[in-house]
Amino acid sequence: MNDVWINVQMWTAFRGNFHPFLEIECDVPDAGPAADDVHAWRERAMATLTRVARADGWQSGRYHYTAERRDPDGRVLEVFVQGVLDMETSDSV
Repeated sequence: MNDVWINVQMWTAFRGNFHPFLEIECDVPDAGPAADDVHAWRERAMATLTRVARADGWQSGRYHYTAERRDPDGRVLEVFVQGVLDMETSDSV
């Protein structure tokens, strides 16, 4: 399975909604999770988000993410999981 992305949006309190923040291209091994294994996709997405957040120094806040399969033109073909990541001050990286 190729072309798996995590689309990340960041909550902005000033406007009161989520705004585009980052798109992460993911390496998924051939033996990756089944498309309908929401728990495995959530674990994989959270591990990737944590790694990227630490490397990039994300600020505390609320982030919405969607793990999705895209075609080569970037169109979403399938959504595996979506959720919210709350990074508190104590979790800041």
